[in-house]
Amino acid sequence: MIALIRYCRGYVRISVRGYAPERFMNLCANRAIVLWELNGHDGFYTMCISLSDFFKIRDIVHKTKTRVAVLEKRGLPFFLQDVRHRKMFLLGVFLCSAFLILMSQFIWAMEFDGNQMITEEELKRYLEDEGIRYGTPRHFFSAETLEKGLREAFEEITWASVSLQGTKLVVKIQEDILPDTAQKQELSKFENGADLVASCSGTVVSILTRSGIPAVRPGDSVSRGDLLISGRIPVKNDDETVREYLSVVADGDVILETDYRVHLSCPYAYQYKNYTGREKSRKFLAIGSLRVLFPPIRKNFARQDIVTQQNRLCLFGQLDLPIFAGSQTLREYLPVDARYDTDSAKKILLDKFQKIIAALEEKGVQIIQKDVRIVEKADILTLEGSLKIQLQGGVWQALSISDTAKEQETAQN
Repeated sequence: MIALIRYCRGYVRISVRGYAPERFMNLCANRAIVLWELNGHDGFYTMCISLSDFFKIRDIVHKTKTRVAVLEKRGLPFFLQDVRHRKMFLLGVFLCSAFLILMSQFIWAMEFDGNQMITEEELKRYLEDEGIRYGTPRHFFSAETLEKGLREAFEEITWASVSLQGTKLVVKIQEDILPDTAQKQELSKFENGADLVASCSGTVVSILTRSGIPAVRPGDSVSRGDLLISGRIPVKNDDETVREYLSVVADGDVILETDYRVHLSCPYAYQYKNYTGREKSRKFLAIGSLRVLFPPIRKNFARQDIVTQQNRLCLFGQLDLPIFAGSQTLREYLPVDARYDTDSAKKILLDKFQKIIAALEEKGVQIIQKDVRIVEKADILTLEGSLKIQLQGGVWQALSISDTAKEQETAQN
């Protein structure tokens, strides 16, 4: 802080020599004149003194019979004096300041926090529908209105906060991550009721009905699309005749057992990239979609990978500008033909098979039995897998209004 104050006020670096330079420094101290960065020997000293104090030492110099010479001029007053006659420099400073002030009035970056089920692309698409995109004026929208709109547009969002940090729009949300959130959202689509039908062919292991009328029993074989739980509930008269049908969203747990086939292959012949070590690098400056490369590379490699690194220009940690600076590195490679041995090819196939099993288990599928067979041919190795699995086998199918109307008419007749 002291250094900044001295720079703003201006100071000079002087040399003092003569009959009694030590007496010169003592008199300066008696008159509260501050000297710093003091160096010297054999009657020759250098030191710094503020610009205002420099004009107070004339009588001290006369009394001590010393000679003072200015070695350097430092500080803002001297800088302004130097640039006063440089009109183009002052114009550049003015235009640069005006550019920064203008660019700071727009949104040039977006940051999302707290989203798990909702992707950033969905949030950006919603903001674009509301007229908010890169380059939108900062005061174009109301944060309170946008927060309310986010909660209404996405049922998963229970809390939203929108704020501006410089030129960056920060959207923080909190989602309802209860397991039945997605199910509630899907059920809300069926206003006229829905049936629960089989998602695949298999055998019914168990059925638990929460709403609707069950159409199958454990041990029954079903095909894809067959009715499992009906969403049409008959309302009967006293004589057991159907008076009308009520439409509900059928709901329940139907466990189906089915076979899941896996077919994987791994050719023995493959290619890999052998990097030669030859590289070409170039810097670039990007403003929006415009990218300027320097120096330009006139001739690329026949086969190459491009590695790009870039950073957004951010001033004072707050002003994110649509200006990117970075570098591109072109790495030459040659394709090399190679062959897997049998053990390596088997390992690749088994790793892929394990990934499929892990993905099924992550979805809640229970694997009852596994049967794997590896077949070796002249140029390819194949894996034939058969899994016996149990899964939730019901999906909703909306009731058609015409079918409901026909049933109502039949019941009345």
